[in-house]
Amino acid sequence: MIWDFHGLLIAGESNDERLLAHWAESYASLPNTTGQPELVVSLDIAATLPPPPARTPAFQADGFLAYYLDGPNVIANLPGFAYLEIELATGRSHAHCTEAILTTYGILDDLIAIALSPHLRRRGWYPVHAFAAAWQGQGILLVGDQGAGKTTTGLALLTAGWQLLANDAPLLHPGGILSYPGQLAAWPRTWRQFPETAGLVNATAVPESAKISVAPDAIRPDIWLAEAPLAAILFPQIEKRPDHTLEPLGPVE
Repeated sequence: MIWDFHGLLIAGESNDERLLAHWAESYASLPNTTGQPELVVSLDIAATLPPPPARTPAFQADGFLAYYLDGPNVIANLPGFAYLEIELATGRSHAHCTEAILTTYGILDDLIAIALSPHLRRRGWYPVHAFAAAWQGQGILLVGDQGAGKTTTGLALLTAGWQLLANDAPLLHPGGILSYPGQLAAWPRTWRQFPETAGLVNATAVPESAKISVAPDAIRPDIWLAEAPLAAILFPQIEKRPDHTLEPLGPVE
C-alpha cells in the first residue's frame, strides 16, 4: 500500500493481513497512489522479539518506550509489543511485532506514528499530541493529558460544523497545522452525548470501559481538512459547572 501524505509518498508493508487491514482503515482519508515511496514502514508479526540493546537507552518515555542510538539509526523498543529499527538515511523503518499489537487499543497506531516521526521531523513536520480542528480555514489545537476532554470537545466542534485535521497527532510546520489520518475514538457515553454521533455506534455491544472507533467521514463526508494556519491553542478542563467558558492563559501558565 502506498499513500500520498501531503505530497510525501509513504509505503506500508506487513506479513499479516489483519495488520494491513487496520492500517488501511486508519489511513482511509489519504489517497492511494503508485510510484516510488520516499518512506517505507514494514511491520511484521513475529513469534519473538529481539532483545533490546544491553545499554542505557538514550531516551525513555513513561518508563515504557525506550530509544537507543545505533550509529546513524534509531531503535525503539516497546516491551511486549514491538522492536522497531528506524533507518534515517534510507527512509525505511522495520518492526518485529507480537500478536498483542493487534488486540491492545492504540498501540499499532502509536507504532506507525513512532516509525514515521523521525523522518517527518527531518522534513520540518513536528507531531504533537493534540486534537486539531478548523473553522472557516483557521486551525486550533486542543491540548491536554488523557481525560482532559480533548476528544469530547473536539466532537462537539465537529458536530457543530468544524472540520477535522487530526484526532491525536497533528503535524506542526512553519505554515501552521498539517492533518494526520486516523479514526475517532471515544467512550460509548461520549458518542451518546451528541445526537449527530449517537447513531454511529452500537454502544451496547462493548463495555463502557472500552473506546469505540469510528471513521470521521461517517459524521459527514467533507469533514477532513488537509491543512490550516494555527489560530489558537486551547487547554480544555472538565469542571463541575452548568456552562462553558473560554479564558485566556497568562504567560506563566
